Amino acid sequence: MDINIILDILLLTVLLILGVPVPFCFAAAVLFLFLTGDYASTNFLVAAGFNRTSSIILLAMPLFILVGEIMSTGSLASRLVDFCDSIFGRLKGGLGIVVVAVTAVFGAISGTASSAVAAMGTIMVPRMVELGYDRGYAAALVANSSVLALLIPPSSAQIVYGWISGTSIAACFLAPIVPAILLISLFSLWNFVLTRRMPIKQPATVEFKEVARNVILKGRRATFGLAMPVLILASIYGGIATPTEAAAVAVVYAIIVGMLIYRDVSFRDLWRVGHRAGTTVGVVMVLVFFAVMLSRLFTMESVPHAVVEVLLSVTENKYVILLMINLFLIVLGMLMDDFSGLLLATPMMMPVIQEIGVHPVHFAAIIGVNLGMGNITPPTAPLLYFGARIGKVSLDRMLKPSLVFVVCGYLPVLLLTTFLPELSLWLPRLVLGIE
Repeated sequence: MDINIILDILLLTVLLILGVPVPFCFAAAVLFLFLTGDYASTNFLVAAGFNRTSSIILLAMPLFILVGEIMSTGSLASRLVDFCDSIFGRLKGGLGIVVVAVTAVFGAISGTASSAVAAMGTIMVPRMVELGYDRGYAAALVANSSVLALLIPPSSAQIVYGWISGTSIAACFLAPIVPAILLISLFSLWNFVLTRRMPIKQPATVEFKEVARNVILKGRRATFGLAMPVLILASIYGGIATPTEAAAVAVVYAIIVGMLIYRDVSFRDLWRVGHRAGTTVGVVMVLVFFAVMLSRLFTMESVPHAVVEVLLSVTENKYVILLMINLFLIVLGMLMDDFSGLLLATPMMMPVIQEIGVHPVHFAAIIGVNLGMGNITPPTAPLLYFGARIGKVSLDRMLKPSLVFVVCGYLPVLLLTTFLPELSLWLPRLVLGIE
């Protein structure tokens, strides 16, 4: 591999570790490689960036971000919490299961982990602390559960992966669902183990009839929120709409629910929501623009081919190569957010997985679980830092429970997802008939 490429990757890594904003890191890497390489003009790079960012498929991502912002502003999150609390809240440690379940549902609506942390952390951490949960544990549970937003459709991360790899986005949505269900189950199990010695207040005992009545009442209040992911996915898999069209419909639906049905989103709120979503989307699109340019330069310099040769020179064993890819993705996830990791890793890894015979839809689940785990794995752990800020707690109080969730939750699911392809391919084959 050319020395300039190695120096460029080192520059990108150092800038990320120093905490430089990610779009600037990619821009610096592009500038360094262009200045040190033999390229006549920047025209082809700019054209590549604009052509890729103008994709109709990519438009689904900002639309889903806008949906998440609208639903975070209103009472949807609290209605979902109340509904799940009516089901699990009477168990000791049951509020922890509520966090996991609601974060999964909210992630399915918003599609981004950071919005799930912001919405759930604001509501759930104070409520859990009031009932006797340790604040560090509460913030850690929210931060770790937020990664489910990357796995449960409609996931913005899977839209990015499908867009870069040329894989069916509908299939990519389905691939991580079974791993996500396994994660929810393991998180719920370890929640009971980790909270058994906490002085958690138990709700008063009531008759089953009263519990059922409460579940039905809270379920009715949360109906429109629970219906959103169902409507989105039904329209996509029913062949009624593309993911982008479904995202546009979801925006309209969210506005109608927030402004006309729940009536807790005003025109002023809508303006603020649009501003926040626009800021987020602007950062993401600048990142995509420079990441596409860097990917183009790497392709011209045959970096993906070099990666294939390096891995195959170590071993030709498919499973050992998958282990090495997983280690690379975990480290990458520690250094950058899921979008950045996907933009950098997907074009580099696709030739490798094609060479060793891994299905692209299977790899969608692998890369989703992997980068998600990296986002809550020290030393960088961007979602843990965000969770600490939202939960108003020091990071060291979150580390022990987070380590349990990573080692006893994410790691087993990652290994199962990697080495049992049917976990990821069963649903896409059942629903879409992929080979």
